Amino acid sequence: MKQPYLLIGVCLRPHGVNGELLIKSLGDDDTRFQQGLLCYVTEDFGTKPLSSLRLKSARSTPRGLLLEFDGIDTREKAKALSGRYLAVSRDDAAELNDAFEFYYGDLLGMRVIDERKGPLGTVRDIMDTGTADILVVKDEGQPDLLFPFLKSIIRQIDQEEDVIHVILPDGLYELYRGA
Repeated sequence: MKQPYLLIGVCLRPHGVNGELLIKSLGDDDTRFQQGLLCYVTEDFGTKPLSSLRLKSARSTPRGLLLEFDGIDTREKAKALSGRYLAVSRDDAAELNDAFEFYYGDLLGMRVIDERKGPLGTVRDIMDTGTADILVVKDEGQPDLLFPFLKSIIRQIDQEEDVIHVILPDGLYELYRGA
């Protein structure tokens, strides 16, 4: 289901002593992180914002983005944000160009159903490998199931019902979860 806020990043850890934060971007367009961007801090996808922060600066590194926010000027203040998500209002979101494009935040928490195996769990993370995004599907008591976000696997994404319908390649389910 479309949330009013779109997740754009995860606060990983403080960087340095002046309040800078290392962020994992949840998208493929880091140009969205512009000075003045109003970000909302949330605990998880689908939760209401805890607070808002105004972006002061952003720079890219091989490990992620380093962001500075107004009012976050010490390592301790930055550390308090570790593990939290950054979101923007859907009204401030970039336009999608393709019917098969989705915001990461809209996919997180969606149930995944395979046409042959049935319910697989829910999307808990999306890994950017550079070539194809990888969905991480969790189901209580089961190992995580990972598969690429490809048109050949994804059959339908129903945002109204919060369901992703898939057909996993032969052997992939068994690789992660056995017979």
